[in-house]
Amino acid sequence: MKEETKNWLDQAKEHFDDMEYLYDGSRYSMAVYCAHQALEKILKAAVVELTNTLPPKMHKLDELARLSTLPMLKPWYEDLAEITRHFWRVRYPDFQAYTYTSKAKIKPTVDKTREVYSWISARLNQP
Repeated sequence: MKEETKNWLDQAKEHFDDMEYLYDGSRYSMAVYCAHQALEKILKAAVVELTNTLPPKMHKLDELARLSTLPMLKPWYEDLAEITRHFWRVRYPDFQAYTYTSKAKIKPTVDKTREVYSWISARLNQP
C-alpha cells in the first residue's frame, strides 16, 4: 500500500470514529459533517491506491467515487451526492435548526456512511 494511501486512510478512520462518537453524543450536525469527511478521505485513498494519481482538491463524493474506479452500486452515487449536500448545509445555522435535530433525522446518512465506508475499506483490505 502506498504511503499516501495510508495517510488518507488514517484520516478517514479518525473521522469515521468521530462520526460515531458525535452520533452517540447527540451532536448531529457535526456527526453528519464527519460522515462526509470520512467518505471523502477514504475515497481519496482509493483514488491514490487504484489509479496511481493524486486526488483532486474537491469535496463531491459522487465525483470522487467515479474517479476511484471502484465498481460501486449505481444508487450509491445519488446517496453520495446527498451526503455532499449535507456537507454544505451543516455550515448554516438555519439548516441546522430544523434539519439536524434528532438521531432519527440523520440516521439514514450515518447508516449509508457506514455501509459505503465498510465496502470501500474491504476493497482496500482494511479491517
